[in-house]
Amino acid sequence: MIYIVQIIIALLIISFFVFSIIEIYCEIIKKSSWAFLGMLISLILFFLMITVRNHLVKNELVENINASKIEQSNSSFSKKVLSNIHIVSEKMRVVDKDIYIVLMPQKDTLYMNQDFHNKNKFWVHYKKYEILKFTAPVGYIIKN
Repeated sequence: MIYIVQIIIALLIISFFVFSIIEIYCEIIKKSSWAFLGMLISLILFFLMITVRNHLVKNELVENINASKIEQSNSSFSKKVLSNIHIVSEKMRVVDKDIYIVLMPQKDTLYMNQDFHNKNKFWVHYKKYEILKFTAPVGYIIKN
């Protein structure tokens, strides 16, 4: 399901650019078009599908955490703490150190970055669905 949503996101990006090119072309030849409406709809659906994708990834991650044995390097996060992921769309500022956790037997990796302002807040990234390291995190957890 998540892969289908990612394909839809890619198609929406492509459609946005196609509508943009059509709109620019119509502006050059002084012809009216409805391409701007297509751009707007593509943009709105893009943000909606990003939200759907984040919720699907979070739900799958929580299921994998609950069904897995957790191997951690230098920190101790319980399954309960890791399962309580909050999805937000706020800007994250992190400390450069990554904390890696491996979920066995799937060998899925998630890594976390400590928040710069709140030392008990950790931003969670799921490597399974991450294309670049610059992509947004799944959400954050609070460790007490």
